[in-house]
Amino acid sequence: MAQKKRPKVSWQDIQKEIQTSKSPEDPGGFDTVRRGSYKLVEKVTGRPLLVYATAFHNPIKARVASPFLTIDISDKDGFDEIIRNVDSDAVDIFIHSPGGSAEAAESIVRMLRDKFTDVRFIVTGSAKSAATMLALSGNEILMDDPAELGPIDPQVRVGDRFTPAGSIIEQFDRAEEILKKDPEALPVWVPILEKFAPALLVECENYINFAKHLVITWMTDYMFAKINSKDAKKKARKIANYLADEKNTYSHARRIDLKQLRKYGVNVKALTEQKQELQDAVRRLHLSIMATLDNTSAAKIFENSQGAVLIRMVQTQVKAQ
Repeated sequence: MAQKKRPKVSWQDIQKEIQTSKSPEDPGGFDTVRRGSYKLVEKVTGRPLLVYATAFHNPIKARVASPFLTIDISDKDGFDEIIRNVDSDAVDIFIHSPGGSAEAAESIVRMLRDKFTDVRFIVTGSAKSAATMLALSGNEILMDDPAELGPIDPQVRVGDRFTPAGSIIEQFDRAEEILKKDPEALPVWVPILEKFAPALLVECENYINFAKHLVITWMTDYMFAKINSKDAKKKARKIANYLADEKNTYSHARRIDLKQLRKYGVNVKALTEQKQELQDAVRRLHLSIMATLDNTSAAKIFENSQGAVLIRMVQTQVKAQ
């Protein structure tokens, strides 16, 4: 029967455990507690755990090393390190990321699917943009109530800012409509339109189609693999079209929660509906990773429950307590 109780593990519990876990080998205590949480999750689920988490939520690190915290092609090395010694067809992947390159996400999904047949993503914080795309490549997503995914509408750099690709197309369409009715409005629109490169419209259409193509393909092949292929593609297209249209969400940073994902047919399970043992193990996992990212120089973590480690550091004002 589904459990409705919330996890018992608190932030204070983890802080106390970190303080009592300090040793000459681990002066901060963070590694001992965090890696212990990996082992606990694996014990409860019976599946190896992979961890991919970045400190994008930390204001100091976001200011100092923002591009370094996103999904990029160098992440292939990290994933290669943590999957190479895993001898299992099924894995869980804890993901906490603001997103990044869709092309890099495509390479990572190929690496994962060349090795694993059953992939479940665990989201307790945020997995946005290209990280949402990664999560949708799983057979299933396990989410905590506060957790969130986000829109996958591509963002295009125009000048010194990023703009939704769909909004650029819409602005061109609006300009065309207005100028057909009132050619004398051209001087108003020239300064706006001249900022855009000649091929930008086509590029924007390609970016949108690429994001939708990846999600539709992955969901059809993996999340909805057990249903009729025609129905699977129809479900996947509905989800991809919703997430890739900025007019549905209004903001690229908008929260898309478990209830919304279920409404659109995503195969997502609530952590609060799982057994208490799993709830507590995943809560401990979340808190120990956040403690590491907030209180050490770790900026991006690649680890697994079987000992593989690759932690990328960044010089910031953040120090271990």
